[in-house]
Amino acid sequence: MRIWIVLNLLILLILTACAPSNVTPTPTIVRLDRSALTPTLPLEAVADAPATATPIPFPSVTPTPTPFSSALLTTPTPIAEVPAETINPTAGVSTPQVEIITAGLNVRQGPGVNYPAIATVAQGDVLNVTGISANRNWLQIVTPKGQPGWISAQPEFTRLTGSLDEVPVVNSAAGPEVGSPSGGQRATKNAGRLVFMTGSGGDLYAINSDGTNLRHLASGVIDPVVSPDGRQVAFTRWDGAEFGTLYVLNLDGSGERAILSETRQAKSPAWSPDGQEIIVSFQHGGLRDPSPECRTFDVDDGFQLPGNIKITKTHVGVNGVTVCFVRLEDLQWSLRRVNVATGKFEDMPADTYTYNPAWDPTNPWRVIYDGDKGLMQLDVTNGSRQPITTDLRDTGPVFSPDGAQLALTYKQHDHWEVYTYDLKTGARRRLTKPPILADPQYNSAAPAWSPDGTQLAFVTDRSGKWEIWVMNPDGSNQHPLFAPEVQAQLGLAYHGVNERMLNWIR
Repeated sequence: MRIWIVLNLLILLILTACAPSNVTPTPTIVRLDRSALTPTLPLEAVADAPATATPIPFPSVTPTPTPFSSALLTTPTPIAEVPAETINPTAGVSTPQVEIITAGLNVRQGPGVNYPAIATVAQGDVLNVTGISANRNWLQIVTPKGQPGWISAQPEFTRLTGSLDEVPVVNSAAGPEVGSPSGGQRATKNAGRLVFMTGSGGDLYAINSDGTNLRHLASGVIDPVVSPDGRQVAFTRWDGAEFGTLYVLNLDGSGERAILSETRQAKSPAWSPDGQEIIVSFQHGGLRDPSPECRTFDVDDGFQLPGNIKITKTHVGVNGVTVCFVRLEDLQWSLRRVNVATGKFEDMPADTYTYNPAWDPTNPWRVIYDGDKGLMQLDVTNGSRQPITTDLRDTGPVFSPDGAQLALTYKQHDHWEVYTYDLKTGARRRLTKPPILADPQYNSAAPAWSPDGTQLAFVTDRSGKWEIWVMNPDGSNQHPLFAPEVQAQLGLAYHGVNERMLNWIR
């Protein structure tokens, strides 16, 4: 009996082990691969997480406080005492900085070339910007040696990081006159001033020949020319592309007044030697805004089309060949003589294409201009004309102060050069010449004589941007008239449209 009871119990245990059960078995500890784990970092390890980790948002529910041991607490390190003057009250605010990208740059006492240079900064220096001038052309900085001052904001000298929107505008007085040339440029033989435009239809400025006292006089100016007494400047403005007006302005920037209006595309004014009259070039006649035309020709006939056209369409039909075209605009230019005091004018004899008049300062009867076949001479007393040169590439004549020579802008193949022409002997001299291998061949144009005739100022793009340079009348000693930081402020552009850029006066 006992044997059966034992056997039954054994069978029951075996069946129980094979059947499913809701009893949770005791887990067996097995060594696992650690790469499969995603451990939860301890709270204090968050500070050591990589900077690129995505921030985890706080849970929306209040977490249950986790007990911690006082052993996790450390004694705080004492904080060193910081001098009050080194505390930055605007910590966290991004301060704009400027990097010097040119070899060296003057630091000036104030925001302008009128102020003396008080230090220099070198290429690679990075400086905090603490202020900006009202015209945003100058930045107030502190040098690496702790000296405050101002530097040019021109992008060819500096590279700005950050925004200037929150930088305060610092107003300063006009600044003292600087007696010597700034920035190390070579001193010119002459004192005096230059009156120039930045480009055709641009701004009119005056500046001392040593680079000081840059002053804005007017805007929208075309071909300024200073009166013989050095007190006024004449120029034109255009109303769109149609009509223009001749103006006269005092050289202190006051007294602007219109002398001659409703003159089609008036440009290139020239003063009479006594300052009582002005001659201007203006558009007069020719073909303007031509309309499209079509002509039909019999196939057996020849095609007879006018010259100077652009064919827009051809069609072969049963009635023949139809050719449509537009005549190219062909504007003609003449001369107009104006009385400065009264505004009365008369039109003068001229060529079909007449540009750039220049009035002889020593012979009041003579005006020289660009004509149909070269430079032409006009006798204003009787209207007679005669050729001076026979080269169509001669343009923009400017008389020397003694009336003996002309300085010219000359189209040398694909670029502009400066020449002189002796009115007595007919000898011409090329003053500017790029190296043969220069690519592209740089330009030199728009010459202006110094008051005593011993130098010529001109514009050139040989440095990669338009600048004012100076040279002797034989072409020697060519060099920039102003320091680079002054040149950068001028913003010159010569477009080769017979513009007069410069005047050099006492």
